[in-house]
Amino acid sequence: MLNSFDAAYHSLCEEVLEIGNTRNDRTNTGTISKFGHQLRFDLSKGFPLLTTKKVSFKLVATELLWFIKGDTNIQYLLKYNNNIWNEWAFENYIKSDEYKGPDMTDFGHRALSDPEFNEQYKEQMKQFKQRILEDDTFAKQFGDLGNVYGKQWRDWVDKDGNHFDQLKQ
Repeated sequence: MLNSFDAAYHSLCEEVLEIGNTRNDRTNTGTISKFGHQLRFDLSKGFPLLTTKKVSFKLVATELLWFIKGDTNIQYLLKYNNNIWNEWAFENYIKSDEYKGPDMTDFGHRALSDPEFNEQYKEQMKQFKQRILEDDTFAKQFGDLGNVYGKQWRDWVDKDGNHFDQLKQ
């Protein structure tokens, strides 16, 4: 039986599948989306972890703390063994002139369909994560994700260049 959070989420998923817009994305898997839908929950009734997957609360907590800190670098997440944002930073690295490893073009897609490539990918990702953790200069250059949620929450810049800390307001 679904709780009220899950029921609302599943209802939205059904609606997206029925009337959503289909689009291509960077992974070539495609997305179906519905613009502007909001789900609101009374937090006094529990934490609305909306997912159909088993999720470690530690991962949720470290990512949320990362956002609240205004951080944009995956080094903090990796210190807590949270790998949710690794692919975005890794992609920036493999597209750089500094990367000298095997061809990792379209790694997300290829790793799913080519077992041999998947092993290469896992090894390159392992080396990348280790460098992020051990080399602050490397982490500063390749671990930063730019204008992601933490930056937007803690240092939103409007069209006139004014800065806003949305958590303080």
